[in-house]
Amino acid sequence: MNYTIQQITSEEEVKAAFEMALRAFMEFVAPVYEDRAVRKFKADTVENNDYINNYITSRHLMLGAFDGEQIIGMITERGGGHISMVFTDKEYQRRGVATAIMERMVVRLKLMGHNRVTVNSSRYGLPFYRNFGFVPIDTEQNREGFIFTPMEYFPSELWDVYDRSRRKTGKIHERGRKLTQDEYHIVVHVWIKNSNGEWLISKRTPNKTFPNMWECTGGSAVMGDDSITAAVREVKEELGVDLPPEKGVLFKSIIRENEFCPDICDIWVFHEDIPLESVVFQENETCGAMWASEEKIRDMIGKGEFVGKEIFSYLDELLEQWKMKVRK
Repeated sequence: MNYTIQQITSEEEVKAAFEMALRAFMEFVAPVYEDRAVRKFKADTVENNDYINNYITSRHLMLGAFDGEQIIGMITERGGGHISMVFTDKEYQRRGVATAIMERMVVRLKLMGHNRVTVNSSRYGLPFYRNFGFVPIDTEQNREGFIFTPMEYFPSELWDVYDRSRRKTGKIHERGRKLTQDEYHIVVHVWIKNSNGEWLISKRTPNKTFPNMWECTGGSAVMGDDSITAAVREVKEELGVDLPPEKGVLFKSIIRENEFCPDICDIWVFHEDIPLESVVFQENETCGAMWASEEKIRDMIGKGEFVGKEIFSYLDELLEQWKMKVRK
């Protein structure tokens, strides 16, 4: 299904969004509310010109999902990173519309400086919010006839989104969310080699995927990063080591068509002699470091101690090419 998401500010569209929200509210939410709460919801939305004007003037934020000119979903924020409404037209429910507009809202709020997003969920909305990642912060409440559970969500880091040709699309994406077709983000792998021909490898903490396994340093470029900036930052964060960006050599870039989150992976190589005692591990990321020869790395892969070629598909080529470079 094709639809667009955009901010709603025109009076006509703000009112249309609230009318759609009222219809969905009456059918799916209102049945468990007291009559006074139902009357108040209507009075505070479609009948409240001041409230409507808050969205027309962008004092508060409203995003809408449009199928052509029809508003099929809406979400509002009333200040402080608090989500006040999320509704989808009955005919478009369970088709990903609410998730899409919530994802867009979370990005907007994160960009506005809100590192915590809150919502008061109705009983009907609880499964949706839980599935998105919100967690309850209190027991169910009853206030003026409204029955709700206070919840919170902490947005993750944001990424720039690229097309297959490595052009920025202008879209900003939250880490952990699925990218859509033909969308990619930048990932960096950083290999550091010393004058003895050994590679600096690090050990993953037990809480991560591939727990307690060894690898090179790597991670995702965050919004605003170029590739070399991301490479240097990841090494600093995970190992506490400062690398001069001008010494980085881009070995190659590969496109990885992961089903959930496809990426463009840049492989960087640095020649640096780094004392192991200067390495500082990042909590919940790294817990060990060593200098390992090519033979040692291959042996560790064989023993299942090193992250394998499902991640480092290029490893044979890298090791062979840099072995020849050393010989020169």
